[in-house]
Amino acid sequence: MTTRHILTLALLSVVWGASFLFIKVQLDAGLDPLGVASVRTLLGAAALAPFAAAAVRRARPAPRDAVLLAALGVTNFAVPWTLIALAEHHISSGMASIANSTAPLWAAVLAVAFLREERVNRTKGVGLVLGFSGIVILAGPASLVHLSSDAAGVALVLASTLSYAASAIAIRRALGHLSPAVIAFGQVAAAAAALFPAAAATGAFAGVDWSPHVVASAATLGILGSGLAVVAYMGLIQQIGAVRSVLVTYLIPPWGVLFGWAFLSEAISWNLLAGLGVILAGVLLVQGVLRLPGARPPESAGSAALGK
Repeated sequence: MTTRHILTLALLSVVWGASFLFIKVQLDAGLDPLGVASVRTLLGAAALAPFAAAAVRRARPAPRDAVLLAALGVTNFAVPWTLIALAEHHISSGMASIANSTAPLWAAVLAVAFLREERVNRTKGVGLVLGFSGIVILAGPASLVHLSSDAAGVALVLASTLSYAASAIAIRRALGHLSPAVIAFGQVAAAAAALFPAAAATGAFAGVDWSPHVVASAATLGILGSGLAVVAYMGLIQQIGAVRSVLVTYLIPPWGVLFGWAFLSEAISWNLLAGLGVILAGVLLVQGVLRLPGARPPESAGSAALGK
């Protein structure tokens, strides 16, 4: 990797790590979770449109592709982004950023079920156990006995990352022939088309304090985090490959925790740090970045789903 690639990875991790802060700011200003997700997808689609238009001129998607992109817009963007915003009603932005890093764990589980070339070796099995144990630590051991507010919030983020992972499997199986820009725009635009009318009809925008910092948070989350950053990440994959590009997954949670502490005065508790360490260790093992002594190299990198 060149210096430019490293700087791009670092910048992406900062932008996506700050996404959880921007979500929290909008929620605190009175915007409903459905409203947060709808504004995010609308601005993201607008930012992605020029790149998709250029790609469509080279290869136009078939009608079947358009239908699948619309469905994936719901499962890969509309549902998870609404769930994450809803989760941040219960948990801190830092905790949400950590729970969001579990997408590769779900991807590994689903890949075994739906992609025949995937196998669970010893390293990946230990990684899955570690990763899901880290979730329990993050939510608090008491979550095994009763559903606390933290546990409810973490569960909502886990549902969103499961939706991400299932969508990634579907994209890999059915849409690999399309341009990444078309795939991204088609999904985000479909999500916006589904979310914005629903948000408007349910009064999601009523009583919102649209102060300058709230507007800036919404614009940055939508245009930069949900639009331009996606394009930059796709370019990075083309230049250095998916395995190296997915390193950004490990850099997002520390930024999420740091921003929540610095700008929202969120506490950094023992279970937050311990959960972060255990989950990331599990993800590193699942993705083959770390291996147990004597373990063979991973057969594929198919579990490298990225929580956005």
